Order: sequence, then structure tokens, then C-alpha cells
Amino acid sequence: MKHPVVWVVKEQMARGEIGSAPMDYSPALQYGDLEFITFHDMPMYGRSSVQAQWNRDVGKFILEYDPVRDYIVTTGQPIAILAIGFALGQAGKCPRFLVWRREENRYRVVNFDPTFDTSLVA
Repeated sequence: MKHPVVWVVKEQMARGEIGSAPMDYSPALQYGDLEFITFHDMPMYGRSSVQAQWNRDVGKFILEYDPVRDYIVTTGQPIAILAIGFALGQAGKCPRFLVWRREENRYRVVNFDPTFDTSLVA
């Protein structure tokens, strides 16, 4: 059986006293192997080679993401996070998130109910 994967939307840099350094995602390793969904920011215009590569990266993630086993860490641009959530919805896959709890110095699992009822929306 394949090991669970913790999918990170985009690796972020953290500002420190001596400059920038990659964020430490090692606390998420208790949930699975780390994989990055995208390697650069989503451009703000749709017809570019950068957007095409971003779309391919997200498409690969959508195919490989297992909603029963895997998790998602939502770092990066809010619009990119929204777009990835939209793509998951289009594929009929429910996300499972890991959210950093600074007070606890660890990630916590946040599950969405796959029967999320949108019928109340007019």
C-alpha cells in the first residue's frame, strides 16, 4: 500500500533575522511524505506558458491525490488555493487539510464532510 502524501500547495519562504529561508514543513511528516503541488506562483493572467505549467502541475496533483489517505497544506496565494480546491471539486474529490496550530506547535487535521450540503444556497 502506498504511503500517505502531504501535498503542499507551494513551498513558502519564511523571513528570519538573517534573511529568508524555506518554511519548515517537517512537523507534517508525521502524516505522510511531502510533495509540492506547484513550484511557482499562479500568474494573474490566464494565457501564459507559466500558467500552462501551473495547470499541468495541478492536474498531476488532482490525478494522484487520494482523498482517503492524503492531506493538503494550504500555503501560497489565496487564489491558487481556491483554484486547487475548485479543481478538486470538479474531480469529485473531497480535501483533507492540515492546519498549523501555533499554540500547539503542530499540524491538526481538518476534514470536510463529503456530503457538504449546498442545497441551502439560493
